[in-house]
Amino acid sequence: MIKQAGRKRLRPRVKPSNKLKRRLKKRGKLRASAPRIPRDAGRMARWGREAGQRDAASNPLIGQGDSIKLINRLWAARMRTRTWSPMAWPRYHAAAKGYLQGICQKNGLPYLNRVLMPTDKSVAVIMTVMNEEDTIPILMMELNRLVIDELIIVVNGSKDQSFTKARELSKATILYYPEPLGHDVGRSIGAKVAKSDILVFIDGDIPLQAEQLIPFVYAVEKGMDVALNNVNSFLPIFSKRDAVSHVKEFLNRSLRRPDLKTNSLTTVPHALSRRAVDRIGYDHLAVPPKAHARAILEELRVGAPFSVNVIAANRRRAHNASTNNPVAEMIIGDHVEALSLSMSLKTKRLSFPDPYRMRSRLQGGRGNE
Repeated sequence: MIKQAGRKRLRPRVKPSNKLKRRLKKRGKLRASAPRIPRDAGRMARWGREAGQRDAASNPLIGQGDSIKLINRLWAARMRTRTWSPMAWPRYHAAAKGYLQGICQKNGLPYLNRVLMPTDKSVAVIMTVMNEEDTIPILMMELNRLVIDELIIVVNGSKDQSFTKARELSKATILYYPEPLGHDVGRSIGAKVAKSDILVFIDGDIPLQAEQLIPFVYAVEKGMDVALNNVNSFLPIFSKRDAVSHVKEFLNRSLRRPDLKTNSLTTVPHALSRRAVDRIGYDHLAVPPKAHARAILEELRVGAPFSVNVIAANRRRAHNASTNNPVAEMIIGDHVEALSLSMSLKTKRLSFPDPYRMRSRLQGGRGNE
């Protein structure tokens, strides 16, 4: 066989590993791919349509007036026997959409672009707002799609048209305070006003899709008391993280919850059960790290079931853009306060052992032995 001069030998193409993909993505050499649609999403949509048609045929009240609550109860009854993992939520949304399509087709109704809840418990969404007139229309469009019992908006010292836009675009319960109440105080006020079994907390400066809140509601429905946003995968390696991330992880490790890593009630969205709100206390909700520490000390079921990238979507402002900004200093101070609370309720060393000091020998002023 005669070799062709000047022709390079082609190497076999090797599929890069997931670890290599992550490295390339961090270096900007690999574009972020679109979310993968599961192969059986079509099958789940067909199952949802068939289930919706059967339920519509057996429930004549569907289609009479505003029957979305009845539809959600029927859907929640079907969801009790199913388990949804983080990777399975696209299947859930495909099935829920198909379910609504089946009901609308059976009753000759226009398609209801609503997001069904996997629970028949009452759900409240609490949103704090301060000068967010640009993002409120986006959030209202998404929140109005949710089948919830309460939407509570705490307008905290806004100087723009936040209150007006929230009133025009929703039927929410709006609590207006002309003067700033302080960071996160609106969460405590909203929780005190809410009557629902499951409370979901969001901020008005971070646009979200309605579907992204469903996993947090589902986690509480299945027995979790505090469902946190899992943001660990969006952070750099430990040595390149900021002081806020370090102090969050230190608090979790001090409370013997290293599995939570940097996840905290400081980050939205998150959801609380009514039991958690009663055990934590409304006053502690105004300082999220204290509420987080108290939830763990009260032995509530705390986990991080789902990830929403709010780090990239967080609005940059003058007071939170630099490294040593006032918001970061406040959050660090809140964690110091949470550590102080933990030491007062537990021990001064928290979960850190002291196996070397023979304190029983401290007698007769000979404490240095």
